[in-house]
Amino acid sequence: MIELNHLPLAELAALAAATMWAFTGLITQPIVHHFGATATNRYRITTAALVLILLTSLLGLWSSLKLDGLSLLVLSGFIGIFIGDTALMQALGRIGPRRNAILFSTNAPIAAGMGFIWLGETMSISTLIGCALVLAGVMIAIWWGKRPAGPAGEHRTEKVTGKLWFGVSMGLLAATCQAGGAILAKPVLLDGADPIAASAVRVGFAAACMWMMRALPMQWGKARQPMSWHWGIRSFISANFGLVIGMTLLVYAIKHGEVGLVTTLSATSPILILPILWLVTGSRPNRYAWLGSFAVVAGCGFIFF
Repeated sequence: MIELNHLPLAELAALAAATMWAFTGLITQPIVHHFGATATNRYRITTAALVLILLTSLLGLWSSLKLDGLSLLVLSGFIGIFIGDTALMQALGRIGPRRNAILFSTNAPIAAGMGFIWLGETMSISTLIGCALVLAGVMIAIWWGKRPAGPAGEHRTEKVTGKLWFGVSMGLLAATCQAGGAILAKPVLLDGADPIAASAVRVGFAAACMWMMRALPMQWGKARQPMSWHWGIRSFISANFGLVIGMTLLVYAIKHGEVGLVTTLSATSPILILPILWLVTGSRPNRYAWLGSFAVVAGCGFIFF
């Protein structure tokens, strides 16, 4: 019998998190087209906030938070989740899950740049090589990774809705906000805050912001279609796969594994989503999609190691 102590649980958790995020993109894209990006994000964040608050209360984790760190967590939630996740949903609806996963992986070089500018961290040669690989991989996968449409036409998951440049801009904004939110939350976590409790504050505040925006007289903040059981269950699955289970697996992996290896494995979503798309669409991604995805993950490896 294999002992659990001999299994690479942290690394498996990181890969499981990346897999969850790959599936989340495919599950969430139809929800975005049905409700709109803002409403989809409101439903997902609200669901995740309720689950995280319940978990934090049941596990008695609120005591790990200190009052002087709450302002940083609130600001982190506003930037990283309220703005970042809303931009992520906008990008998902416009450029599809494959391109979205590629763009979101740019949070690695963006975080490295932020650390260099604001935290005084050094930029090693390997970090610069990693940043170059990520940027090259993104360009290859976005502009040349599209497979020519067959007789049945292009599959809906690969179609670009609206302007490509706007979808790419939203994806880069999402990655930038995610990196900024993580940097803001880092001092609080280092000060002893439990990651689940910190996530409950961040996601809870973002959910409150989403509902305050819903109350404003702006049509784009409202749902295009009414909620139903079918779409409610799908939104619940999307929220838990991406925001609850995926993030919890990543936190476990970072706590128990080597940070560089774990973070690199968790950034493999652009590769993992390709066979999933192949299975769903029946169309094999072309060589540029594979090449760009591998370049992005290799670049993340250089940065984190």
